Amino acid sequence: MSSQLILHRGGWEATKADLASVPVPSETDSYVPVPYGRFVEEVELHVPRFGLTITDASYALARDGAQMFGVLTCRNGGEHADYALAIGLRNSYDRSLSANLTAGHRVFVCDNLAFSGEAVAARKHTINIFRDLPDLIYRMLSKVSSMQSRIHAEIAAMKARDLSAEMADHLMVEAIRQNAIPASHLPLVMELWNRPRHEEFHPATAWSLFNAFTEVGKSRSPRVQMDSGLRLSSTFRSVLAL
Repeated sequence: MSSQLILHRGGWEATKADLASVPVPSETDSYVPVPYGRFVEEVELHVPRFGLTITDASYALARDGAQMFGVLTCRNGGEHADYALAIGLRNSYDRSLSANLTAGHRVFVCDNLAFSGEAVAARKHTINIFRDLPDLIYRMLSKVSSMQSRIHAEIAAMKARDLSAEMADHLMVEAIRQNAIPASHLPLVMELWNRPRHEEFHPATAWSLFNAFTEVGKSRSPRVQMDSGLRLSSTFRSVLAL
């Protein structure tokens, strides 16, 4: 299975050992860093409690190790073969990022990420973060568990929703307005929409257009992929009344 993180602008793919090797900055009265490895381990500890199994994991470092990103792909034994739950993690040692989690779905056909915006959690690196982190993770995964059936229904609705040329154009314009994708990337989205690379996306459905967006989004940094993916999901949900 290929990497789930596309890296550029100085970022590089990392292993869990690499995460652990980055020096942790000293704690101060107002700043309490969370070691990258411990953050990942806390999430791994909670995942099985919700009937999920981690089947793949990818990690990345950026800014000389001052930022980390990760994506855990999880299965729950369901019948959905073309997508699975993806848990995104990010953290930093330079105070640029909170300890942050988000969840959505990974699409296997394109091996890309399509994050939903309902399950997001973040905690600043301040006092008592280690006390609060387990509960933060538990509450985020609880949201994921409760929204699973609705997300499956939304994806099914997008697969069944044929798009006219006018509606497709409207979604593209709205995606730009909501900063889900820069206007300069629109020609690439249009190319994938008009000439899909995968047979599964040949029907002119909302799901095919959604995946044209997320496929193009793979060229962006991990942090931007997560943020823009949330905005893209919200845009499709709003415009299509999912």
